[in-house]
Amino acid sequence: MALHHPCRGPAPGLARQHQRYDPAVVATRTPPPRPLERGLAPSGDETPDGRRIRPRRGLPGGRAVVGGLLVAVAAVGIFAAVSGAGRGPGTRYYVAAHDIAAGTTLTTDDIEAVAIEVPDRMRDRVFSDPEALIGAITVGPLSEGELVQAGGLATGADAEIPTFSVAVGRADANAGELSRGDYVQVFATYGTDTAATTVALSSDARIVSISEEDESLAAAGQVVVRLQVTSAEERSSIINATVTGRLSLVRVSGAEGVDVTPSFRPELDADTAASGTGTTTTTTPDDETGG
Repeated sequence: MALHHPCRGPAPGLARQHQRYDPAVVATRTPPPRPLERGLAPSGDETPDGRRIRPRRGLPGGRAVVGGLLVAVAAVGIFAAVSGAGRGPGTRYYVAAHDIAAGTTLTTDDIEAVAIEVPDRMRDRVFSDPEALIGAITVGPLSEGELVQAGGLATGADAEIPTFSVAVGRADANAGELSRGDYVQVFATYGTDTAATTVALSSDARIVSISEEDESLAAAGQVVVRLQVTSAEERSSIINATVTGRLSLVRVSGAEGVDVTPSFRPELDADTAASGTGTTTTTTPDDETGG
C-alpha cells in the first residue's frame, strides 16, 4: 500500500471535493435565454433573460374624450330617431263610424276612435273622450270618417234651434273663411249708392255648415251657408234680405263684447243729396229695422 507524503497536496479526487466557493466564477455563469414567444422576432426591447419590455399605455387626452362623447351623443340621437320613425300618432280622436244625418243623437255605434295627428289649434274642438259625445245631437251631417267637432254638436235646447240655408257672396262671407260652429253677425244692405242703408239682422247666428262645392255657385262667387238662428223674427228678416237686399256675414267667434250698430244710413249734405251722388260726411245709427 502506497503512502502519501505529508507535505504533498491532496489526491486529485479529494482536491475537487474541497474546492472553495469563488463569487467571480459564479457571476460569469449566465442562465440560458428563455425561448421567445411564438410569432415574435427578437428585438432590442428584451432583457437579457428574454423578457419583453413594452411601453406603458397612457390615458386618452382631452380631445379624445370630447370626441368620444360627441360620437356617443350622435349615436343616441340616431337610435331615438330610428326607433320613433315607425311610431304613429299617440292620441286617438273620435270620428263618425258611418254617414250621420243632422239631428242624430249620437250613441257608441255612431263613433269610433282613430289615431291621427291633429293640429294644436284644433285640439280644443275635437274629442278623445267618448263620454263627451254620447247623447249629443248633430246640427249638421257627418260623413264616415269625419272628425266629430264641437261646432257640429248641440245639447239640450240648442239642438232644437231651427236651421236654414242662404246663398252669400264669397266676398261678403269673410272671404269664405268660415267654419262649422263659428258665430257671425248678419247684416243686410238695402238700396243702392248713397241711399243704401245697412241693418243688423242677427248678432249671434251660428254656422252649421258651409259649402262651395256647387260649380254654378262657385262660378258666381257664392257660398251656401247653413245658419242656426234662435229668434223667429231674425230668421224671417234674413230670409227676406236674400231677395230684397244684400247679406254680409261678420265672423265674431272668439271675440267678446263686439258692438253692433242696429242700422246705418249715410248722412249727406244738401248738394250731395240733391245730386244723388257723393261721399259720406257723417254717420248716425238708426233704430229702424228695414230699408
